[in-house]
Amino acid sequence: MCPDRTIIHLNVADFAVAVERRVDCRLHGRPVVIAPGGARAVVYDMSQEAYLAGIRKGMALSRARRRCPGALVLAPRIYRYEKAMQDLVRAAFPYSPLIEPGRADGHLFVDVTGTSRLFGPSEDVAWRLRREVRSGLGLNAIWSLASNKLMAKVASRLVKPEGEYVMKRGDEAQLL
Repeated sequence: MCPDRTIIHLNVADFAVAVERRVDCRLHGRPVVIAPGGARAVVYDMSQEAYLAGIRKGMALSRARRRCPGALVLAPRIYRYEKAMQDLVRAAFPYSPLIEPGRADGHLFVDVTGTSRLFGPSEDVAWRLRREVRSGLGLNAIWSLASNKLMAKVASRLVKPEGEYVMKRGDEAQLL
């Protein structure tokens, strides 16, 4: 591992719901569940409101409906999530060619190692990227900064659903 390596983990929490809310503003503030129809359907994604009601990814839809009867259930629109993911990658690409996207899930690792002469400190790059994603794509992303992908992902979990985290070199053991 390169001692100066810097990874930004950009994460749009509840990605499928965030994309659906971008399309339909009436969904804001309501418990939303993304799940296909059918007797054996499971939850694909859910909003923070649905999460707080006890709904989890992979849960049977029938059980989720019992936990949160007022939740609005939407069928997954994978093509929308894939397009939004492509837009997310496109927003990050000017800062680094080393981008590792998730599978239409709103996660993105951007290796900004060695780009400080072009773009300034990596924290500034993360802030700019978040601002561009928010203004250009209408998605609220959290970010974390660390020396590797694992630690960047762990740090993102600490600030979910909103925030940012900069992990200093040498603090990894303490965090874990």
